Amino acid sequence: MSRLIRLSALAASLLGFALLSSPAAALDWKTYGNARFGYSICYPADLLTAEPEADNGDGRVFSAASGASLRVWGGYNAADEDVDAIVAGVVDKGTVSYRRAAKDWVVVSGRSGGDTFYAKILLQKDKKGAIDTVRTFLLTYPAGEAATYDAVAGKLAKCFSVAK
Repeated sequence: MSRLIRLSALAASLLGFALLSSPAAALDWKTYGNARFGYSICYPADLLTAEPEADNGDGRVFSAASGASLRVWGGYNAADEDVDAIVAGVVDKGTVSYRRAAKDWVVVSGRSGGDTFYAKILLQKDKKGAIDTVRTFLLTYPAGEAATYDAVAGKLAKCFSVAK
C-alpha cells in the first residue's frame, strides 16, 4: 500500500474516532415526532427525561436533573409576526450573542441569567411569503454544563426537521 493511501486511511480513522468519542455521540438518542405540526427532533434520552406531550398536541418538554431543559413546540403565526418578533418571543429576557438565519430557519444562542440557551426556529411560509407556521426548539442549560450541552445543541440543530 502506498504511503499516501496509508496516511489517508489513518486520517479517516482518527477523524471517525474523534466524532464517535464526542460527548453527544456517546449518548442514547431517541426521536420525538409531533403529528399535529409535522416535525421531529432527536433528544438524548439518558440526559433528558420526556414529559407527557402537551394537551393541545403542540409539543413536549424534556427535563434533566442538572436543571437543563429542552422545549419543543409548533404553532401558527396567527398574530402575523415577523422573524424578529418571533425570535424575541422565544428568547424572552435572554441576551442573544449569536444569530444566524436562512430563508426558512433562524438559530439564536446566548445567556439568560446563569443559563445558556440555544434555539432553532423553523419557518414555514404561505404562498404570499408570510410566515404561516413556526416550529421551535429551545435548549436551556446551566453555564457549568456547557461541555455536555454545547455538543447536544449541535446535534439537535441537525436533527430537528419538518416531515416532508
